[in-house]
Formats: sequence, structure tokens, C-alpha cells
Amino acid sequence: MSVVSTYAEALFEAAQERGNLEETLQDLKDFAGALRENEELRRFYYHAQVTKPQKRRVLDQLTEGMQQTARNFLKVLADKDREEYLEEILLRYEELVKDHLGRVEVELTTAVELPGETLRRIEERLKEILGRREVVLENRVDEDILGGAVFRFGGMMLDGSVRGQLEGLREKMLERGVV
Repeated sequence: MSVVSTYAEALFEAAQERGNLEETLQDLKDFAGALRENEELRRFYYHAQVTKPQKRRVLDQLTEGMQQTARNFLKVLADKDREEYLEEILLRYEELVKDHLGRVEVELTTAVELPGETLRRIEERLKEILGRREVVLENRVDEDILGGAVFRFGGMMLDGSVRGQLEGLREKMLERGVV
């Protein structure tokens, strides 16, 4: 098992025991976002020359108000010199939480903005297809796809766009030497 999976699963178990899976996820996302936005914080957090006791004290101050699970987790990463894995662990932890909650995030790309009622019907249909799991639908507009729709979820992509169909047709024609 990889370092990322080991830490993400341990974090998941700890947060599940405390009943704060989503709160811990949000706290850690907020902390990771702060690291990305604040160069001084990033230098402090990832700097190996900062002593562990000093890093723990500062983390205690910085994370005041966060779930205890998230606070402890950040300290464990610092104690074990695993800070550089935070983002990857967070992504894996988020997958575990979503899977546990039966939640699937679907990115829907269309050439035009879809009305709310159409999005609701698509969401309901996706729930049926995905076994009644909770669907979180995000609609993006990309005029370059020309028409149709592109669905992305769970590492998969279903391309039903006009552009995708035209590209597929072009490839077939090239294979057959028609073009």
C-alpha cells in the first residue's frame, strides 16, 4: 500500500470514528488552499529546517477552530516528514469520503447553458444509471464542442459532443485512406 493510501485511509478511519468526515475534508481543503495562496505559510510548512516542536506549536495556532481530526492529521504529517504528500492524501481521502457517502460528482459540458429543469432531469437519469447514488452535477459551457454533451465522472469520460463525433469520423476516414 502506498504512503498516500495508508495516510488517507488512516485519516478516513479517524474522521469516521469521530463522525466528522465532511468537516475534516473541508478543514483540510481550506488549509491546502491557504498553503497554495500564501508563500510564507508554504515555506514554513514544507521547510525541513523548522523543528518539529516549533512546527507543532505553530500548527496548533494556525488550525485553531478546525476539527481535531484535521489538526492531529497535519501534526502527524509534520512529525513523520510527510508534508509533501498532503495534496495527494487529501485527494485520496476525498475519494474515500465520497464513496462512503455514495456521492458521485459529474461534470457535464454543453455548448450552451442548460435550463434548470433540463439539468434536474439529467441528474435524475444519472441517479438511475449510477444505482441511486447521490449525484452532484456541475454544468460547464464550452462552445467549442458545438453541440451534444460531454460527461466526466469517476475517471471516465463519455463524449457525445458534435465535435467528438466529427473527430471520430475524421479518424475513421484517415484509417481507411479516404482523406
